Amino acid sequence: MSRAANAQEAFVDFLRKSGLNVTRSRLAVLQALTGLPQHFEAAQVWMALHPRVSPATVYRTLELLERAGLVRKVELGEAHAHYERVFGQEDHGHLVCRVCGQVLEFPGKSARRVVEKAAAEEGFELNEVVIQGYGICADCRKARYNCREAEVAE
Repeated sequence: MSRAANAQEAFVDFLRKSGLNVTRSRLAVLQALTGLPQHFEAAQVWMALHPRVSPATVYRTLELLERAGLVRKVELGEAHAHYERVFGQEDHGHLVCRVCGQVLEFPGKSARRVVEKAAAEEGFELNEVVIQGYGICADCRKARYNCREAEVAE
């Protein structure tokens, strides 16, 4: 069974257990996610489904998908929310460039183990681990360095 089919089965199961209706619009939102980049905004989902699905339905469905554990809201240093698909993804962290906004992913298993160990030592029930670092990517650092060299040369 494909990852998308597993995600749909999990979402349908979540909706039924929550006493919510399984609607074409909700399933369309989930399906639209497979055609979007790994990190996406609610507006991108709505544009992929416009005019069949309203923006309100997109936002409500993203909240349901988040509660179902199929998407995660991620902070990428901007005022609006970004999301990422969780289904079919390995644990990973993000490095976010504060200059250009580029998001680099890295394997997060070792970082997760550190957080799990700390949680266990504190008797803390851990539900989710999100690892993110903010800084300046190599391209932006290089561009900044080249600008400084040009200023010195003048």
